[in-house]
Amino acid sequence: MSMFALIDGNNFYASCEMAFNPALWNRPVVVLSNNDGCIVSANALAKKIDFSEHAHHQRLGVHGFRSAKANSMMFQPYFKVKSLLEKHHTAVFSSNYELYADMSNRMHAVTAQFAPQQEIYSIDESFLNLSGLKDVNLSDLATDIRHTVFQWLHLPVAVGIAPTKTLAKLANHWAKQYDDNQGVLNLADLSEATKTHLFQKTDVGKIWGVGNRLANQLKAKGIHTVEDLKTLPLSRVRKNFSITLERTVRELNGESCLKSRDTDDKKQIISSRSFGTLVTSPKDMEQALISHVAIASRKLRKQKSTCQLLTVYFRTSPFNKPSNSYCPTITIPLDYPTDNTILLAKAAKVGLQKIWRAGYAYHKAGIVLSEITNNLSYQADLFLPQIDEAYQQKVTRMVSLSDELNQKLGKNSLYLLSEGIKNKTAWQMKRQLMSSRYTTHWDELLTLHV
Repeated sequence: MSMFALIDGNNFYASCEMAFNPALWNRPVVVLSNNDGCIVSANALAKKIDFSEHAHHQRLGVHGFRSAKANSMMFQPYFKVKSLLEKHHTAVFSSNYELYADMSNRMHAVTAQFAPQQEIYSIDESFLNLSGLKDVNLSDLATDIRHTVFQWLHLPVAVGIAPTKTLAKLANHWAKQYDDNQGVLNLADLSEATKTHLFQKTDVGKIWGVGNRLANQLKAKGIHTVEDLKTLPLSRVRKNFSITLERTVRELNGESCLKSRDTDDKKQIISSRSFGTLVTSPKDMEQALISHVAIASRKLRKQKSTCQLLTVYFRTSPFNKPSNSYCPTITIPLDYPTDNTILLAKAAKVGLQKIWRAGYAYHKAGIVLSEITNNLSYQADLFLPQIDEAYQQKVTRMVSLSDELNQKLGKNSLYLLSEGIKNKTAWQMKRQLMSSRYTTHWDELLTLHV
């Protein structure tokens, strides 16, 4: 019988901040999105702050929240709730992506030791395939996972165990929702009556893969809870919805239908971000685009792949009037597949020159790498010009050296000058409340005063 565990970091961004600062353990903590825009993570104490009274006084309303609770401030613009946060002595942080990514890698490395197969689902979630474990009490194993992650990294996690991934996600949700579970729930420990009760009281939108649109469609047909969907005849699911939802129903009934991904390799790599200040000069735009090229090409090399298409795009603010809007995009085909930052940067410059238009203030830019294949599977084209082998070897050595030094000395220790001087470009994302990058920069290591 198959068995899966879903390990999920609780309030992950906020928890990463708290892991390095014990003074935050008894304070509300929130983390902001790009350019310190909206609240994207909040610890348990911050989630208890009642926003409804503040919303009433400020005449802001609570429509548009993604949270199910009307008094939640999650995803609310920071400037609207700043005074309320200050009133509750809330610690506010800009997103520290380097710290969160490194802590994510550490967390996944720790949890991977507990099972023969791991599938990383997101920055704070991973599945463990427990099917091959014999003579192991899985509930005790889940508790051990939770305690080990907290002891080694000081990150709280919840663990849900079930015969399918869809059920494991629900078990994880219930493990966090009910304090009696202490962050661990193995569905096998529950009676059929208890499981049915949980299915009946859980909204259908909580099911993995059922988004808001599909949830609304299901509710329009009288399917409001997990139990309603679980007991729906498969023939009706297939006729009125999709094969994907049919698999979900099968999973809810204990049939494992979602296969593990053989690889995490991406078929498309995107790097984009809004600017800290509006960009009006082509030089600033060039620096921003090449910075994105550097980020995307590192990901490409990490998965040992190459790409043959590079897309450049940028845009004015989506709130501009049509007469003052410009959102160009261009795709540059590459003669030969590459993972080389220098060659991709040259292609990005070509794309920028072709679509740049002066007189606009640009809000966001990005690049897309596509037509991605394994770097060992390329077949040469006899009709293309011959590759300059000497030049290719030269730039490849330069990029390899850059990767090696950045691995040893820290991210962006060596980078292309065309990216602009780090931390001095006006278009950089605003992160005025960012904590130290404790685990990735020598000069930002945690300092203890004794």
